[in-house]
Amino acid sequence: MWIFRELANMARTSYEVQLLFLTSIIGLALFFERMWFYARNRVSLDRLSERLLHLMANGDLDEIRRIAYERKTPFHRVLQVFVENFDLSEDLLMGLVDAEILRQRERMTKYLTGLATIAAVSPLLGLYGTVTGLIEAFHQIAVTGAGGPEVIGRGISIALLTTMFGLFIAIPTLIVHNYFSRKAGEIAAKTDATIRELLIISYKAQVRKS
Repeated sequence: MWIFRELANMARTSYEVQLLFLTSIIGLALFFERMWFYARNRVSLDRLSERLLHLMANGDLDEIRRIAYERKTPFHRVLQVFVENFDLSEDLLMGLVDAEILRQRERMTKYLTGLATIAAVSPLLGLYGTVTGLIEAFHQIAVTGAGGPEVIGRGISIALLTTMFGLFIAIPTLIVHNYFSRKAGEIAAKTDATIRELLIISYKAQVRKS
């Protein structure tokens, strides 16, 4: 495709295009890193939460403890804090759980700031490349005296390629950033809800015993 051929040619002399290629490579690296993280930590929270609530209703804290140490996903790490400090008061226990949820949320949103930065900077780099390209095109026309619609049109079209390239990088990067941000929020919310339900079931069991 002629667009990519022109970009490849521009990359030899235009540092703006070189920076855009660099940001696209960094963006891809961050995307695959996050994909790998979520693939390694994939868990069916709805099914697991239902199982844990059933175990707590039956008072089987040992099985819950075993499940907590089965894996090292963000959910399991929060569950570990819950079972390790189960004998503490409700306020202290939930304080520790909330702190661990914040730590795990930070793990889940790692590098998302980088993706957001790329999504914001790429169009600006593209626009900057277009402006400098237009300045160069008109400068050459002024110096050589050669003009006409064909010359001007080609100069403008080449300059606008950097804006297109910047948007080509920014749009999917923004989509990926929003997807991972939402996924991290959903996992944190479901984890918090499950822990609170476990605590409520435990409290109800204690009331019935008393």
